[in-house]
Amino acid sequence: MTELWLSLELLKYGLLAGIFLGISFAFTSPFLVLKRNSLFPHALTHILFLAIILISIISEYFPNIFTYPLLEYPIMGLVTLFCTSLVFVLKRTFRLYEDTATSIIASLALGIALILITKTSQYDTRLLSYLFGSLMTVTSKDMFNSLWIACLTLLVFYKYYPLWITQKTDHEIPGVNFKWANFWFLTILTLQVFISIKLMGVLLVSSLFVFTSVLGLKTGNNVKQTIFLTALTNLFSILSGTIVSLVWDIPFSSAVVLCMSFWLLISFILKSWRT
Repeated sequence: MTELWLSLELLKYGLLAGIFLGISFAFTSPFLVLKRNSLFPHALTHILFLAIILISIISEYFPNIFTYPLLEYPIMGLVTLFCTSLVFVLKRTFRLYEDTATSIIASLALGIALILITKTSQYDTRLLSYLFGSLMTVTSKDMFNSLWIACLTLLVFYKYYPLWITQKTDHEIPGVNFKWANFWFLTILTLQVFISIKLMGVLLVSSLFVFTSVLGLKTGNNVKQTIFLTALTNLFSILSGTIVSLVWDIPFSSAVVLCMSFWLLISFILKSWRT
């Protein structure tokens, strides 16, 4: 038991970051599922993985440039904006479906990232943390970034949630302007994924947007209940996943996915009994 408490002390920043992100995701992931766009975060992780590798390379040549807060976000924004523009070009010029164009650009971004990794000094243990995530690599800076992103999510949700509820699909409704609502929704999603990559890894970060939000949507009777159940399940999954990863000596991200799958299965069983 003493060893467990010592391990939790070492992982405190990762745990706090996970708690803040778990609360933050509850205000966006249900709407992502309702819009039938659950795979968008997975594609976004490929693009942001390229941004992370670029930031890591730049920090090696200019080690002091990212000591100031938030300087990495302009690079992330530029890479994301460029890739999003390419998706728009493929969609309009070659008449491709949006999911097809997104898949092409996301795969291209991941390919470029892997080339940069092999041709630079990034091919080390940091690569494993980018791919699979780790509680140990989360710093106090990442924890505070998770906190302010959670606060920003709450502010944006309070302002635009009526439009998010109204727009369950990507189709525009005549007379209603969704421009800024969609812009802030995508901005919040991008920030959430970017911060979560260090915690959950590129391969599994998108699971935070799907499992618990499906549970919340299936068991909640209204928006408030859905968000509350999603946030509660996120917290339970992150805390229980931490304990499981320490006891069984397995990666944190996979332990969290197992716990989320367990809670989702329990909710389905309980619901089937009630009906």
